Amino acid sequence: MSNIKQFFLAIYISLVLTCQDRVVARSATMRDIIGPKISNWQVMVVNGLATSETLFIHCKSKEDDLGEHNLRLGDRFSWNFGENMLHSTLFWCYLSKDDGHMNVQVFWDDVILFHRCGWKKCVWTAKTDGLYLWNFANGQDLLLEKWEAGW
Repeated sequence: MSNIKQFFLAIYISLVLTCQDRVVARSATMRDIIGPKISNWQVMVVNGLATSETLFIHCKSKEDDLGEHNLRLGDRFSWNFGENMLHSTLFWCYLSKDDGHMNVQVFWDDVILFHRCGWKKCVWTAKTDGLYLWNFANGQDLLLEKWEAGW
């Protein structure tokens, strides 16, 4: 076998071996083999509203709709996924409460976000004044988005 064929075979095998699932329940696709996942992440959204309101959330990416969820005070919704090699993984959520709503990105390729998330887990908490990201780097919640009035 020529060196070029061995080289391409080695690349193909390494791509197949590094392939990971999209969201926990899904199996690998051809896109995963071509652009394998390079890191594992978890995103969590927590209802921390002080008024015991129900928090409605609907999260998705380009490929995955994670469904609609109603969270009571203290409830959380989370999912695991692998970021793709092209660094184009993006998740966003629509959140609403009795007197406000927002559309917000909860995961995107950004070294500052990765640092705040401790390079593995982004924890978002909905509070009365907005959506906070837990900053693992300094151990504090950071307000990143305020509620918009109405629905």
